Amino acid sequence: MAKLFVVATPIGNLNDLTPRMTEALSMCDLIAAEDTRVTMKLTQTIGIKKPMISLHRHNEDQKSDGVVEKMISEDLTVALTCDAGTPGISDPGEMLVNAAWEAGVEIVPVSGPSAVVTALSVSGFDSREFAFYGFLPRENKPLKEKLLSILGTGIPVAVLYESPHRVVQLVETIDKTLPGARVCVCCDLTKKFEKILRGNAGDVLAQMQANPNVEKGEYCIVLDVSECEKPEMQKAEIRAEHMILDGILEGLSLRDAAKRAMDAGKSRNEVYRAKLAIEQLFEGDDE
Repeated sequence: MAKLFVVATPIGNLNDLTPRMTEALSMCDLIAAEDTRVTMKLTQTIGIKKPMISLHRHNEDQKSDGVVEKMISEDLTVALTCDAGTPGISDPGEMLVNAAWEAGVEIVPVSGPSAVVTALSVSGFDSREFAFYGFLPRENKPLKEKLLSILGTGIPVAVLYESPHRVVQLVETIDKTLPGARVCVCCDLTKKFEKILRGNAGDVLAQMQANPNVEKGEYCIVLDVSECEKPEMQKAEIRAEHMILDGILEGLSLRDAAKRAMDAGKSRNEVYRAKLAIEQLFEGDDE
């Protein structure tokens, strides 16, 4: 019977490879890998040799159905891997998993390291409730808007991924856009040159800017906005017609209700148009 193992792999330190991961890679007939070269280094390390196919972000939509059809027709067990961590978490894999579900193929998760959970565990932030966003927009304006929307959700902690070439810009934008934000910036988690910085965004930014090697490595950032001041919700715009009708319902004359609308900041032209519309409405009721 066809079976799909979704296999997490070490995010850096090969000592994190579990016996269950090794077993899944050993018993499968085929490995669907994000990058066959990366996965081949892993399998060679543990003495396993398996046929592999490449299944990455740019081809999984075309290849997933075919892989599942092959699994069913040839009764294959396939192990799905990404370059590091858990498939489908800001990595390819969800399309193959979805295709397998739709075809009735048995799916078995083989849990293991995830940069998201690893970064949360060392942040010291209250992570009883958090949101994962992966990579944020590159351009400055959409990035600021996204950060403000994260704050607006009311969820105190967010986990982000970022390229080493843009990570300083991201923390700088966090510092400017979300005063009071704290960050835990994790680089190359579990690897030899692992580096973790934690504190107010401005303080962490200064440490990053002083590091000549800041543009090397893989980054996962935990963002804590629990101490940030929430932006005031903009009041819904009240149209002049509604303000005048409210005045009339309170017993004011049309003229006085219109004057009150202008006193509240509505322009003379807007109030004039509103008066005409209301007069026409009342004339229609008289007919």
